[in-house]
Amino acid sequence: MRLILLFFKRQKDFLLFLLLFAFSFSFVLGGNSFQQSKFLYIASDVVGDIYLLRTGVQEYFSLKQQNEQLTKENKQLHEQLLRERAQKLEQLSKDPILLYSPEQYAVYRAEVIKNSCHLSKNYLIIDKGLRDSIREDMGVVSPRGIVGIIDKATTRYASVQSVLNTRSKISATHKKSGYYGTLSWDGKDPTIVQLTDIPSLAPISVGDSIVTAGHSSIFPKGIPIGRVLSVNANTRDNSLLSQVKLFTDMQQLQHVYIIKNKDQVPIQQLEEQIQEQANE
Repeated sequence: MRLILLFFKRQKDFLLFLLLFAFSFSFVLGGNSFQQSKFLYIASDVVGDIYLLRTGVQEYFSLKQQNEQLTKENKQLHEQLLRERAQKLEQLSKDPILLYSPEQYAVYRAEVIKNSCHLSKNYLIIDKGLRDSIREDMGVVSPRGIVGIIDKATTRYASVQSVLNTRSKISATHKKSGYYGTLSWDGKDPTIVQLTDIPSLAPISVGDSIVTAGHSSIFPKGIPIGRVLSVNANTRDNSLLSQVKLFTDMQQLQHVYIIKNKDQVPIQQLEEQIQEQANE
């Protein structure tokens, strides 16, 4: 307190000047509208420049946050484009729109009402059945890739043997080279399946696409399955074992598409005749 009083005592002349100057200035502005408007005009410019400078400084220091926000918005736009593509597929796939060969395949839409992913023999239940022309051994896919095969059907519902089922065996091919093998699941990671029985000379690399081979009457050729995560040689039979990351998120399925092969019955009948002859 003593120091404060000492400061005011030493600066009393200067402080008195400031007080008188402020009083005189306010008196001039209060009695003269022209001077008042002029002062307000200048003051507005000064205040505006100060705010502009402050905004520029704030924007400079917030560049990182803005970049993060732009990255987030780009991600949202990308996801929106993917959703729009899926919606277009959904609109095109209402019963019984033909998406593949119109002469051979029909596609039906179904809702998933039950789905398991953490068992050794996982399955789905869908809301389409016999009355909707759904039968056993029809392929089931999502907008991103394969899901499984119809296992049983009742009047109103059907069960699907998931690709995440240790009994599942699907013919699959390396998209670039055309070498094909068997797709199965080892019962571990619900996002990764295994591709076996491909010759060791096949030029498979990490990141390559795996698609359906079309060697059965269930799936058309070329339906996406996933991308190669790793490739290892199997020295016992001179083949390759590839770990494949599924395109379809099996844990987030809400609706699927059932593929009906119109030629499936005659093809199966022919296969049965060939098998009977082989067993004779």
